[in-house]
Amino acid sequence: MVLSQQSDRDRILDATDLVSLVGEHVPLKPRGREHVGLCPFHDDKSPSMAVVTHKGNAFYNCFACGAAGNAIDFVMNFHKMEFREALKYLGQRCGIELRSMRDEGPKDPATSKESLRKAMAAAAKFYQRCLQDDKLGATARAHLDERVLNAQTREDFQLGVAPEGWDHLARHIEKLIQHSANSADKVARESFEALGLVRAGQRGPIDGFRNRLLFPIHDELGNVIAFGARRLDPKDEPKYLNSPDSPLFSKGRTLYALHRARRSIIDSKHAIVVEGYVDAVALHQAGVTNVIATLGTALTKDHAKALQRMAERITVVFDPDNAGERAADRAVETFLAVPVDVRIATLPDGLDADELLQRPNGLNDFNAALEHGEEALSWMVRRFKANLVSVESMSGKQQRLQELLRKLGELGFRSVEPLRKSFVMNALSKLTGVPVRTLEQAMPQARAEFKLNTANATPTPPAPIVQEPPSSPRAKARRMAEQNLLAAIMADPHAAQVRVQAGQEGLLPISEAFSPEHFQRTDLRELWNLLVMRFESGTSFHVQDIQAECQEPSLKALCVELFNIGSQRNENMDASDAVRNAAADFDKFLHDANMKQTVTNVMNPEDALARLEQVRRGGHNPSAIAQNMRNLNRTETIAKASADQS
Repeated sequence: MVLSQQSDRDRILDATDLVSLVGEHVPLKPRGREHVGLCPFHDDKSPSMAVVTHKGNAFYNCFACGAAGNAIDFVMNFHKMEFREALKYLGQRCGIELRSMRDEGPKDPATSKESLRKAMAAAAKFYQRCLQDDKLGATARAHLDERVLNAQTREDFQLGVAPEGWDHLARHIEKLIQHSANSADKVARESFEALGLVRAGQRGPIDGFRNRLLFPIHDELGNVIAFGARRLDPKDEPKYLNSPDSPLFSKGRTLYALHRARRSIIDSKHAIVVEGYVDAVALHQAGVTNVIATLGTALTKDHAKALQRMAERITVVFDPDNAGERAADRAVETFLAVPVDVRIATLPDGLDADELLQRPNGLNDFNAALEHGEEALSWMVRRFKANLVSVESMSGKQQRLQELLRKLGELGFRSVEPLRKSFVMNALSKLTGVPVRTLEQAMPQARAEFKLNTANATPTPPAPIVQEPPSSPRAKARRMAEQNLLAAIMADPHAAQVRVQAGQEGLLPISEAFSPEHFQRTDLRELWNLLVMRFESGTSFHVQDIQAECQEPSLKALCVELFNIGSQRNENMDASDAVRNAAADFDKFLHDANMKQTVTNVMNPEDALARLEQVRRGGHNPSAIAQNMRNLNRTETIAKASADQS
């Protein structure tokens, strides 16, 4: 890692409040010295993620799926960012300007996320200016005036318009390319094409959106990643268009206005889902800020999981027509297996939310509708009853029931909390006259869902690898000694300064007392290598610094496990004494008469020399080279002893 990157990372980790960062994405509750919440990296139904900040450390750890890391890891994993992107985001968040970072080589402007974001931001600014233009934005402004969306709201949500005509944006892009040719804000024509903002026409590039009111769609960080476009001419079809999916945008995973509603949803523990962009914007303008909207599609499981991590209650408000009721049906089915209170709210007089808000006392009427929302399972049973009554033949009723049971099975109804499941099954039994047991037997297994969850689930960290594990009590004790030494070091940021007894060699710095080949467990050996690099740098460190160096998720989780073990052991003694005691216990296994029989997987001299050469190529670091020479000499001694014995 380049020094400037290392320095930037350390400064940003020091300046980032991890509880605040994670709390912006997942509700956290204090528990002792830690904070706990639902893990966003797997389908968590009870809080299994802990955020630890005491003892100078700051890391998160999920005890269910093994996800673990520091603030940078969290942003990278949650937002699917690369290291550079995550560091830049956190730097902006805490007001730290990054030093120059290593150029990782040219990237295709059509696929680089940085270039795509620049293109989206440039298009959003262009559309906003067009909305303010006296001529180009007149029709769109009149439409917004009818919806009573004021100037501040238009600015807050960055509303814009794609003017009537073929190539307004296309011509603007050509000007941008010319003016930015030699600047840091350089844009690429291919980026706009990859996002569907422009496309090839018979006489040259033409705009992707024309004569439409534009609602920018943001990611959770507030970056524009797509557009929702509403027609201004009633003759145009379809009524709404969305940007195509891209490296920035996935329709099935994105919710409109979530970047503005997230904090309010977490604070109120209540999310309100509406069907249209205008409804969401109008409600925010009216002060109802925990509102998000779907993107003209049905709610997906990804939507449900994202909302369930932020809220304890979700109210679905869809248009009071047949299409809206069908959308509500699908929403209930989607949320069925999610442990969250879901309700369906019906607005009075067949009005949309923005229409209702324009009436006197409209906000009060809206809030009253929320309060009287129908519980999701009650809604589902009532809708099924109406559907069943409309069918006269017995075979038709049987077909409807089988269809419902199939749907419930596919949605994972068998895993629903027992009381909720009992309510539904008893209600269905009463409606149909079919015993509950028969209904349960007729419900198919969720094979499709099982395969999907298996494919997408965060893999469970593999068990620690032990090379040629002897079964003797002595071998088990040695493995425990290895673990305890690493645990004591992980829990003590000043461990590098501790001198320990190393056999006949006397007191040595801990980095010189032990070598990687002394550790039989492969994962502990890898962590020791990372620790030695920190020891020789001469600076103190915390567990999150070691996590940041780990490439494998299982190693990150192991860092947390060792830190917890070490912290518990260190509570009853000085941390440095704990390191010395653990080192003494481990040293016994390395310097007694049986050492030759217990050392396995010893690094041979050729491998040690290759490692030494690798260190030399990394730059001038006399202490590191000296340490590797000591390791090499010790390796040669062990190898010679093993050869003599054989």
